[in-house]
Amino acid sequence: MSAQPSSLFRRSRLVLLALAAAGGGAGVWFATRAKPLSAGEGPTAGVAKPAVTVEVIHPRAGGIDRVCVQPGTVEPFQSADLYSKVSGFLAEQTVNIGSRVQKGDVLARIAVPEQEKQVERDRARLNAAEAKVRQVEAHVLAAESEAKSADASVALAKSMVRAKGSYRQYREKQLTRYKDLAKQQAIEPRVVDEQEDFFLSAQEAENEAKESVNAATERAATARAKITQAKADLEQAKAEVGVAQAELGRAEVLLNYTTIRSPYTGVVTRRSFQVGDFIRSADQGGAIPLLSVERTDLMTVVVQVPDRDVPLVNTGDPAVLVIDALGGQVFDTRGVSRCAESEDTATRTMRTEIDVPNPDGRLRRGMYGRVTLKLQTGAASAVRVPTAAVVSRSGTNHGAVRVVRGDHVATLPVTLGADNGVEIEVAAGLSAADQVVLRASGAVEDGTAVAVAGAAGPAAGH
Repeated sequence: MSAQPSSLFRRSRLVLLALAAAGGGAGVWFATRAKPLSAGEGPTAGVAKPAVTVEVIHPRAGGIDRVCVQPGTVEPFQSADLYSKVSGFLAEQTVNIGSRVQKGDVLARIAVPEQEKQVERDRARLNAAEAKVRQVEAHVLAAESEAKSADASVALAKSMVRAKGSYRQYREKQLTRYKDLAKQQAIEPRVVDEQEDFFLSAQEAENEAKESVNAATERAATARAKITQAKADLEQAKAEVGVAQAELGRAEVLLNYTTIRSPYTGVVTRRSFQVGDFIRSADQGGAIPLLSVERTDLMTVVVQVPDRDVPLVNTGDPAVLVIDALGGQVFDTRGVSRCAESEDTATRTMRTEIDVPNPDGRLRRGMYGRVTLKLQTGAASAVRVPTAAVVSRSGTNHGAVRVVRGDHVATLPVTLGADNGVEIEVAAGLSAADQVVLRASGAVEDGTAVAVAGAAGPAAGH
């Protein structure tokens, strides 16, 4: 039994060797059949491969401008809601909505009879106060004249004192001589008595003259006091004139408030009342404006600039406005006129205003359009090509484009810049004279023979 398994093993090994030999022969045959044909062999020997047709463009000179396109709303450059400062009945209204007005035009009048009477009363008080000033000025002049007269009386009284004093001295000397003669019994004592009476009379006259000086001095002092009092009265009268003028001015101002005038040239956009309606003043709860006026020769377009463009917005940046309601009409503007210099924390946008001349009045409040802000100018040394022309990118600003050199394709490494989704800026590696492959009828690689379809042109329209 042990001999049979050994014989079976030998037969199996022989079969395997025979199969291996047969497989080796088949492999040699397959390899021989699969050998590629050399040049000039086979049925297609001598037939040239056709060139690939490509569409090319020339790069456009200049880099890509950084722009911000946002919706804009038209608002008037100036607008005002006109309220009444006084309460009364609307007596006259010469305008309606849509009325064109000039600065200073009378738009409406409010009837306030009691205010008119108040102006008359205040004007009468002013006239009375001015008359009192003139009256007191006359008192001042009279007091000054009286003071001058009193001063003259003092001078006269002093002169009389000197005269009476001289006369007393004369009588005193006479009395002394007569007394000496009486001692010598040359004259009678009666004569001495008479001379003594004359002397005493002269002395009393001198004393009276001195008292007259005192009286005249007192009168002069009283006159000067009257001058001071009159001048004080004059100052008070002038102050009363000032008060009367202020009251009259206030009354006239309030009366002027009854006339509503246009603050600037523009158009009336709102009318809230009719003639005969009672108008309540704004400071007494009148919350509805009588009229609204808007300036229309200059309008303002409000744009909300998003956060990513806020750092680049500056006053004077070029801006173009397109209004949808006017068939896409383009308006040249004065550029960015104002910006808030601060973002709205709720929307992360910054209010930016652009003034637009509106001489023909076509722009109206509330119109909607698109505003293109030019924030940065592209590099003059750069060129730009359609974004689809870039075949590869690496890093942030490296890429490659295919160009035609002679009748073959070559791949050029380039330095990329801004990309607006339609065109991409090429800062280096490409010139405006290059023919950039935009489309091909088949696969192309470096060295692929190509035929340019049509004449090459700039990337216009891309």
